[in-house]
Amino acid sequence: MMFASTVLNYMDRQTIALVGPQIKGEFRLDNTDFGWVLLAFQLSYALFQVPAGYLVDRWNVRWAYAGAVAWWSLAGTLAAFAPSLGILMVLRAVLGVGESFNWPCALRTTAIVLPPSDRSFGNGIFNSGAAVGAVVTPLMVPWLTERYGWRTALLITGILGFVWVGLWLSVLRGERARLFAGRSTAKVAASTDDDFGQPAPWLSSRAMGVFGAVAAASVLVCLSAYWVGRPAIWWGITVLMVGPLLAARFLPMQELKGADWALSLGEIVRLRRFWILVVVSVSINVCWHFLVNWLLTYLVEDRGMRYLKSGLLSSVPFLAADVGNLGGGAYALWLARRGFPPVRARTLVMLVCTVLVTAGSLVGLIRSDVVVIGLIAVMAMGTAAFMANYFAFTQEVSSRHTGLVVGILGGLGNLFAAGFHPFAGMVKDSFGNFAPLFVLVSILPWLGIGALAMGWGSEPEEAKPS
Repeated sequence: MMFASTVLNYMDRQTIALVGPQIKGEFRLDNTDFGWVLLAFQLSYALFQVPAGYLVDRWNVRWAYAGAVAWWSLAGTLAAFAPSLGILMVLRAVLGVGESFNWPCALRTTAIVLPPSDRSFGNGIFNSGAAVGAVVTPLMVPWLTERYGWRTALLITGILGFVWVGLWLSVLRGERARLFAGRSTAKVAASTDDDFGQPAPWLSSRAMGVFGAVAAASVLVCLSAYWVGRPAIWWGITVLMVGPLLAARFLPMQELKGADWALSLGEIVRLRRFWILVVVSVSINVCWHFLVNWLLTYLVEDRGMRYLKSGLLSSVPFLAADVGNLGGGAYALWLARRGFPPVRARTLVMLVCTVLVTAGSLVGLIRSDVVVIGLIAVMAMGTAAFMANYFAFTQEVSSRHTGLVVGILGGLGNLFAAGFHPFAGMVKDSFGNFAPLFVLVSILPWLGIGALAMGWGSEPEEAKPS
């Protein structure tokens, strides 16, 4: 079921990229402008992964998952009827709010039902839905768009999610449903009381002032977009997402005790492993989302392919990515069962994956379409296998706050992936091709694997009061 929800998740988000030529034509957009259309979804997706992760740790995952899929399916369906570009972008942002719950819900579930040695493979199974969705959507959407228009393509992909909701609630009943019950806020508070004493009635005035200043600064930066342009919106959201992390890191834990969310945040940001995974998440998310959102445009505009042919061929790299999801997780499991410590097994697999991703840097030098598709397929396979093992690391940062950790890391990764879309469009408009972008995204994962190899360590960390 989590595999199926992830397929639907990617179908709803990727459809907009596949009907990009039609949207650009109807609304008279260049690639930079279309990058902002892509950003509308991914920025809200990034922002709401943090509260999504926090809430998933406290809610019944069965109901949280059903509500999230229903929410994003409704937003995807309504987008088919958007009368203007502005409303379309708003609905894409609403879609991002619902989809932000998918990975926190799924990773919270695998953390509940699977032991650490099996999580890479389990994560690879459900996460392979992203690659399958990215395979199915290019096969279906261009065909629907050619015959019935881009709005019909959005409508059909949106409606499918409501079928999933009914199946999910039907399958998980009785004893199965009770397995998915989340911890209550009271239980989480009780667990933190053991380390930090009884909670205060509210945040300290200093903490309230710091968090309030971060929120105010975020609003001011966003409003400055009126004078300095659209990039200020991304910077404002960055302040809102990164500012509280830095505030919670440097404020004493005693001053965070009055609010469960602040105390949880304070624990997480004091862990070295969390900051290592921030680097990993940003590096791999930018790479993956560049492929998902710009591959068809690259094939049409740089390679001169017809729309339907580019849709068909763009499914090939994501089929390879599906192999990577399952193969990367299975290879880590195979190594672990032959005596490799799980951390070493995952790191070794991720190093091999990083080498595979680097193949994408050669795309701009090759004339043959067949070779180019092959290189991008190798790149996508390495990216997906990398992510399957990265997800297993996120589940071992803090056992008490799995959902929140996943939400923050996913949010930050998608924040930078969102900001990369207008930049990618600008590079394409300026240089006339995507070659420099393929080089850049192909080398980014080396930053992540380097941080992981040098900083993870072998002993679990525990947050300490300060």
